[in-house]
Amino acid sequence: MSTPARPRGLGLDARKRALLERVLGREGVPPPAVSPIPRSSDATAVPASFAQERLWFLEQLAPGSGRYNLWRAIRLQGPLHVEALERALGEVLRRHEALRTRFVESGGRPFQEVLEPGHFPLAVVALEGFEAAERLSQARRLAQQEAARPFDLGRGPLIRGVLLRLDPEDHVLVLTVHHVAADAWSMGIVLGELGALYGAFREGLPSPLPEPGVQYRDFAAWQRRHLDGERLEQQLSYWKDRLAGRSAVLELAADRARPAMPSFRGEEQESRLGLRLLERLRRLAQAEEATLFVVVLAAFQVLLHRYTGRLDVIVGSPVAGRTRSELEGLVGFFVNMLALRVDLSGDPSFREVVRRVRESVLGAQAHQELPFERLVEELEPGRDPNRSPLFEVVFAFQNTPRRSLALAGLVPSALGARVETTRFDLECHVAESAAGLGVTIRYSTDLFEAASVERMLEHYGTLLESVAGDPDQAISRLSMLSGEERRRLVRDWNQTSTDCPQRSLGEVFSEAARAHPRAIAVSCGAERVTYAELDARSNRLAAYLRRRGVALESRVGICMERSPLMVAGLLGIIKAGGAYVPLDPDYPAERLALLAADSGVSVVLTDALLRDRVEGCGPAAILCLDAEWSEIEREPADAVTSGAGLGNLAYVIYTSGSTGVPKGVEATHRGVLRLVFGADYAEFGPDQVFLQLAPVSFDASTLELWGPLLHGGGCVLFPGRIPSWHELGEVVAREGVTTLWLTSSLYNAAVDEAPEALRGVRQLLVGGEALSVPHVRKGRERLPGTRIINGYGPTEGTTFTCCYTIPGDLGGRPSIPIGRPISNTRVYVLDAALEPVPVGVPGELCVGGDGLARGYLRRPDLTAEKFVPDPFGAEPGGRLYRTGDTVRYLDDGRLEYLGRRDEQVKLRGYRIELGEIEAALSGLGGVKQAVVAVKEDATGEKRLVAYVVRQGAGGAGAGG
Repeated sequence: MSTPARPRGLGLDARKRALLERVLGREGVPPPAVSPIPRSSDATAVPASFAQERLWFLEQLAPGSGRYNLWRAIRLQGPLHVEALERALGEVLRRHEALRTRFVESGGRPFQEVLEPGHFPLAVVALEGFEAAERLSQARRLAQQEAARPFDLGRGPLIRGVLLRLDPEDHVLVLTVHHVAADAWSMGIVLGELGALYGAFREGLPSPLPEPGVQYRDFAAWQRRHLDGERLEQQLSYWKDRLAGRSAVLELAADRARPAMPSFRGEEQESRLGLRLLERLRRLAQAEEATLFVVVLAAFQVLLHRYTGRLDVIVGSPVAGRTRSELEGLVGFFVNMLALRVDLSGDPSFREVVRRVRESVLGAQAHQELPFERLVEELEPGRDPNRSPLFEVVFAFQNTPRRSLALAGLVPSALGARVETTRFDLECHVAESAAGLGVTIRYSTDLFEAASVERMLEHYGTLLESVAGDPDQAISRLSMLSGEERRRLVRDWNQTSTDCPQRSLGEVFSEAARAHPRAIAVSCGAERVTYAELDARSNRLAAYLRRRGVALESRVGICMERSPLMVAGLLGIIKAGGAYVPLDPDYPAERLALLAADSGVSVVLTDALLRDRVEGCGPAAILCLDAEWSEIEREPADAVTSGAGLGNLAYVIYTSGSTGVPKGVEATHRGVLRLVFGADYAEFGPDQVFLQLAPVSFDASTLELWGPLLHGGGCVLFPGRIPSWHELGEVVAREGVTTLWLTSSLYNAAVDEAPEALRGVRQLLVGGEALSVPHVRKGRERLPGTRIINGYGPTEGTTFTCCYTIPGDLGGRPSIPIGRPISNTRVYVLDAALEPVPVGVPGELCVGGDGLARGYLRRPDLTAEKFVPDPFGAEPGGRLYRTGDTVRYLDDGRLEYLGRRDEQVKLRGYRIELGEIEAALSGLGGVKQAVVAVKEDATGEKRLVAYVVRQGAGGAGAGG
């Protein structure tokens, strides 16, 4: 962890400190008298400082780790006086007690015990045995090994050195110190003193350095006395108020699932931003009476906001913690962490964000004495060992060059070995120099891939350019994307245009029937119907419905069990120009009546066995197809001219509604055709046999019915409701089913219990909920000859929006992608302002293209809310559907599903609004309040659970 270059830590110059005094109401008040820090007697048992105590506790939890090691690897070219270097190191060790301290436990707490000074053992490792070209790489490898080697805090000393000899006049000095004894500021002190002492000892001169006035243990004892009582309460009060009501942890979308215990392995990525940008940012800072630190921090917090959508952003930032002059030349662990919080609500301008961040920084600076460890104790007594407390992202700023080692007669340079540890999810280090801004992001390799961090660096640089160019822009409008990246997201990854029939569904089916008249179109048990027979039956029914008043876009209900007659009913409605409205026979009579009334159906098709189920469907005429078929057969078998086209209504399927009222989705002929033509996610054709398993009221039936029937394939109707695996396996084998669609939960059960039931299936489409990675792996193993496809799509997008063919080798994927948009479909991942978000950043999935439904039947308000103007499409009047699903792009252009933005859930393939169930329960007599949630049992099975409070009762009951 780098610390800021100045003791004040947050880049406050004299002018800003004067402003701080005015902000705090202290202008004109003389500074209080400062008493010197007293020396501790040698006999005094000194507790560890607050900061040391925390590191000591962490070391007890996970001993043997090098994650808190600080190190430098410096190449020294020229004639090196090894004895003088070793003696200089020994003198540095003598001068600074913190480096030769060990920690002893008493009463469960650590105390400092200073060891007597002694000889510094500088190990020398000769590398001359390697080829000259290999020596530097070997030196880097050994330096990193040395840097990762743990210290024993109970033994000491807490500094060590290794000298790697490449040749007699080329060496690498590796110095490693445990963070409990030093900080980055201290490393600069060590290197400065080492240079002065080496020069003197090399010439045979005594040490030129004055003795330190105090030692670190003096500071530790003083800190515990000083920060007590009223002063402690004042500091605590500020921070408790400042951090009150803070949001949950800032969840950056990671590339990998967070492990149960972090490894603390890390890597770094760097970028350079030019001098011109630096000058523009300096001018902005000056205009806002802020430091450059405040401006670049504000931009980074806006970046985190844009990455996460969070309006409450907290990052940690280190301060040197050397608030007294006698500490500035002392080696020890003084660095403190401040929690810098900013409120980004209201879509403020960036200039306004700078002002908010400035006030946050000034307040934090004025209350930096409270050790971070003490604050954590107060605010988070129950710690999660898998997460850093209060924040998981750190921002550090340095505006002076980092001190390097200068030894007389030698040419020093950095070895270039990289840091391989991190204590946070993400650390952003910004360094100001004469050449511009250097930005380094150190990241946990448990969570992030290098490519994701490289993109973050690019986005941060683009964002800084954007704020420098126009700081008065609202933060939602600040650009993070380069022109090339925006083109890729908006245009290149949406190149899905393919040829599709320009005729109605009925016409396309009739073409398939003329091409394959003797092929079996529909089978159910022993009953077989050819394409020619089904075409004739549906034509007769269409003519009959036309005589009964069904016209273009008339809505016709259908309440039937799966049968060839049901399929003829659907086709007849379509050919008459109408739109079918599925009424599931399993629905309660009240819901059937509600759907019939809301959709305004003029006719309901059913059969004699189900007539009683639809008696309550209002004024609609009830037509029992089996009872009236003899009359229907008198109609001509010629095609009916309905006038239906691509944009006309094909069906209305009802989905759950957040207000408690279901909403009817209006799907068009165009949407269905684009689902099954020009598709690359699955094969369609006369040799494919689909199993029709889903209820017609579920939009998976669109694929199961129209997929085969528009291509001359076979449609096998499962004869029953919920199949046993034995029944399903028998039907698949007997009928030669090649293509099957299952909900995720059914798929999981199948691969667990009866994978043999699916053998022979060539195309297995799975969806309706997020897929389980373990079950997908199991399916790939147990069904090696089956192509498994993850199908994603809302009903408003006509069954599928995106699909992903799952490869045999999943690698280390934490989830299964939902893939890319299918034919004639466009997808965009957008933020709240409907602007594209970068690859890897979560956003709302918005869908455009031919699959888009017309809207919600008789719900213009809801249609306008969810179907919004398309700012990216070329066609006038284009729209996007806001799915409410949170996704992100992966590097290769595939999409990963992350969850919902609201309380909607998916269960066994059905979209469920919990509010709808809560509203229904609350309407029951005796129920005062109801809450519904999805719970997993011990086997991983998801269930809906309702919690109700009875009228006049203080307790609650639960039902599943």
